[in-house]
Amino acid sequence: MKATPIAVSLFLAHAVSIPFVGAFTPSTAIWKTTTSTNSIISPTPQWLSNSSTKLFAGFLGMDKSSSKDDDDDEDEDDYDDDDEEEDDDMELAGSYSGAKSPFTGLKLDPWDPNPIIKPRPSRYFKSEDKEELLKSRASDEQLTQTMSPEERKENLTVMRQVRKNDLPDLRMRKDHAGWVEANNDMKRRYERDPWFAINERLRDAIQLGDPEEEINYLKKLAEKVGGPPPGITIGQKGYAVHTEIYDIGISPSRAAAVLEREIRQDRAARGRAMMAERSKNIEKEKRQYEEDMRNPGLREDREAKERRERVMRRLMDEIEEDNKKKRDRAKEILGKLPEEPENRTKSMEKALEEAREEVKKVRRKQLGQSGESSAVTPSSSSSTSDADSGEKSSADKAREAAAAEASGGRPRLPGDSDVTQGDLADLKIESSSTTTTGPLEVEVSSVYNKEQSDPPMRKHCFQYTIRITNNSPTDTIQLLGRRFEIQTVGSSMKDVVQGEGVTGRTPVLKPGEVFEYTSTAPLSVRPIGTTIIAARMKGEYRYVTLKDGQDTATEAQIEAGGEATAELGMFHFIFPDDQRVQPFSRADDDEEEEEEDDDDEDDAVEASAPAPAATKPATTPSAAPASTLPGDADMKTGDITAKLNDSSEEVTEDIRVQVTSSYRPERSDSSLDKHCFAYNIRITNESEKAIQLVSRRFEIQTIGSSNKDVVQGPGVTGRQPVLKSGESFEYTSTAPLSVKPKLDKTPAVARMQGEYNFVVLGDDGSTPLSSTPLQAKLGMFHFVLPALDIA
Repeated sequence: MKATPIAVSLFLAHAVSIPFVGAFTPSTAIWKTTTSTNSIISPTPQWLSNSSTKLFAGFLGMDKSSSKDDDDDEDEDDYDDDDEEEDDDMELAGSYSGAKSPFTGLKLDPWDPNPIIKPRPSRYFKSEDKEELLKSRASDEQLTQTMSPEERKENLTVMRQVRKNDLPDLRMRKDHAGWVEANNDMKRRYERDPWFAINERLRDAIQLGDPEEEINYLKKLAEKVGGPPPGITIGQKGYAVHTEIYDIGISPSRAAAVLEREIRQDRAARGRAMMAERSKNIEKEKRQYEEDMRNPGLREDREAKERRERVMRRLMDEIEEDNKKKRDRAKEILGKLPEEPENRTKSMEKALEEAREEVKKVRRKQLGQSGESSAVTPSSSSSTSDADSGEKSSADKAREAAAAEASGGRPRLPGDSDVTQGDLADLKIESSSTTTTGPLEVEVSSVYNKEQSDPPMRKHCFQYTIRITNNSPTDTIQLLGRRFEIQTVGSSMKDVVQGEGVTGRTPVLKPGEVFEYTSTAPLSVRPIGTTIIAARMKGEYRYVTLKDGQDTATEAQIEAGGEATAELGMFHFIFPDDQRVQPFSRADDDEEEEEEDDDDEDDAVEASAPAPAATKPATTPSAAPASTLPGDADMKTGDITAKLNDSSEEVTEDIRVQVTSSYRPERSDSSLDKHCFAYNIRITNESEKAIQLVSRRFEIQTIGSSNKDVVQGPGVTGRQPVLKSGESFEYTSTAPLSVKPKLDKTPAVARMQGEYNFVVLGDDGSTPLSSTPLQAKLGMFHFVLPALDIA
């Protein structure tokens, strides 16, 4: 189809007659397109009627109603006459002079450059949804919260998930339909909670500076609907912003911009500081120049003097610090400060005198002379008299200090017998204590620290907290030092820990003030079955009462060690349940067992009815039998003639000894000929007197061996228990055997027997009636593999 020259000229003349502005339509105008079979698109404004559409189609030489591309039809539709074109143009102007908008009722002007445009439909909601939403919106008086706090929290969580994760993911996958659906769902959830709309109004009111009454009204309205959903916090602004609602963190670009701004501000501040410093330096140089001109050389002399003073102060401080460390070390080792000579000459004379005495002592020892020989020179008389009077020389003190440092640097004291024996039956065991001495109240509590403990290596760490309170209403007190005594269970000695200050400080406590600190006590100790404690601790704090106007203790008070002491009450470090030795039960075959260093016997488990440990008898067997003895012939050949029992029971001197054995497959490996047995022994005192077990002796012979192994030692499982009349002592142990069985002859792999030595105690329950121990027989029994029947 081709446009005739006349039609084209009319169209151009008409376009020129229209103002320039009318050549453009607003970008929001909606255009309809009519597509022919030849896909020729003719844009036509929607507000034009069908006749106007035909007119524009005629201008372009095409018929809107035509659906075929035929040259003959186009030739028939062409206008060959100028008069017809002018008539149609006039007809168009007359037909639209009174047209009205179908949706607003306003009069339409086809030549208006800004025609009335039909509103675009909502991008997010359908028309029916929007109408329902407008209907559902209530006035402020009718606003109510229809969701519970849990529902609001869940609604906010879903909104944040959609906003932060779903929408970016859908946009990345270019899923437009899914993005629109997710965004619509987020907006519906937004509208479901009325607080969000109120928050927007409140934000606009605050940002636009609305009256205070309007802002307070909106805040009350927000409180009416339950405030913000759980998870949103309103800050000082008074409203929640978009990032707070959707929990959106700062973007990388925003963070980079903030960092860059901070860097610029820091650089500007440093630049201003440098300029100020430069101005000060210029002013200072100016003053120095003027002073140098008035007094040449004065400034150099003053600076040299200041340098000399600084160097001397630094050297003197270092010397004083070294001397203080030496005094503290000497006081910690010797318990008192050493005698210091008045000057170097006397110090040298004293050192030479001590060296002479040492040489003389060495010579006397070499010649076999005693230290009290009369063949000493007059110059050594004073030293000899000091030795006779018990006064130690500095060399002896130095040797003692070296020995103490080699043993850990701590002095030791004899320990408490109940902790040594592990029997605290008569004493209440507490992991804390509270003691008041004078104006000070000292409280302590201890707990087990599993993180820093290593039970297999016998390393157990405890943590204790000490709280010191000054209960004096008027006196101010300063703590100067402390001294602790710690004794681990089973040890016969106490370790003494002492030093200046408390945790490296000397705190001052005003009336009513409290000083509290926490420390640790790493102990190398092994739990035993007679007690639940790991150690016992007590001690004291040295302090001084400060006078009015005195801020700290004087040197004299510090050297004196304080004026009084406050007691740290006795407390115990108690093992937790999982670290204690538990009582043995035959019904529980999986009870924990600890192996002893000997191959045949482990440490014992808790006695069934232990009594307080008595004083150790004066005599114990001194003659130690040989470690091996000739074995039984039947055990060597495997043709056992004795009755094959895995248990036995013997009564000797009214002491009953019962034993049972069992195979422990979980600790055995038959492929390596490793066989482990557990045996339980119960010792019962059936006499009328109390007894004390003092030692034991076992004989063990494995199958095929020609010798018996002898195991003996003081006590039973590390203890010497006291059994009153009718009481029993029971423990279990293991016997790991390395033996090749002879199953073709016998299921037994070993034989064991022995005795327990005991003494009879007097009526006081502690004094032995005889120094000669008696014996209670442990009857013969066998360790039998479960592969064959014992019968």
